[in-house]
Amino acid sequence: MLLALTLSLINATPDYSVVVARRLGVDARRAAELSAVFAQALEKDTTHPLGQLLPVGEATEQLKQAGFPDTSVCNGSAACVSSLARVSGLKRIVALQLVKVGSDLAVDASVVEGEAGRILGSVTRTVKLKTADGELEPLARELLSKVAKATPELVAVKSDAPKNVDLTPPPPLPPPEVEVTPAPGLTTGRKVALGLGGGAVVALGVGIGLGASALSQSNALSAIDPQFEEKAAAARGTALAADLGYIAAGSLAVGALVAWLVSPPPAP
Repeated sequence: MLLALTLSLINATPDYSVVVARRLGVDARRAAELSAVFAQALEKDTTHPLGQLLPVGEATEQLKQAGFPDTSVCNGSAACVSSLARVSGLKRIVALQLVKVGSDLAVDASVVEGEAGRILGSVTRTVKLKTADGELEPLARELLSKVAKATPELVAVKSDAPKNVDLTPPPPLPPPEVEVTPAPGLTTGRKVALGLGGGAVVALGVGIGLGASALSQSNALSAIDPQFEEKAAAARGTALAADLGYIAAGSLAVGALVAWLVSPPPAP
């Protein structure tokens, strides 16, 4: 009898395995370690078994040979995970999604059917990154409990793998959508500051132009010129206008600086 039991265990066809269907901020090696720990936690609870486990390492190797070196490209897609199950000849796959959030790790675990792609149950929990290994066992028990309630026919059921498995890899997944948040606009005070700064630049340009004109007029003066007084007065007027341009530029620049400093920065 013991020999028959041993042979039955050896010849048992695997029903499920654990893969990492998404990872953010977690390297591939650490993700593989956590998936193996989660698989062990599932096997410890014999109350609601999912069937015969295909060890994580063997499942990973099979998927690599089938053209899936990194299962996290599924990006949590149940349809993609279902394809992985069919490629592996499994009835279902436990898909882990691991997202690092600061010093914590958000873990989502789902049981996905290989045939229909239906999610039989899922749980989510945030654990401490350093102690994640020890906190996965309660999560595994919770997942098995949910699956057992939703699909009681799975409890203690072990059967052969599905026939005629489609080994065609699924089409490549589109890149994940990244929401781009537009940069915040300037506040009213800082818009005023920019306007004043632009005015200062214009006034400075006018002052420089008038100053150059006044200098040119002064250099052209001649004491024996009958219109000496008129031309000298015109040169002085141009020089005065240039001075006013410089003063205006300085005043606008100071106003722009003050307006910029007293205005709060735009909200993030």
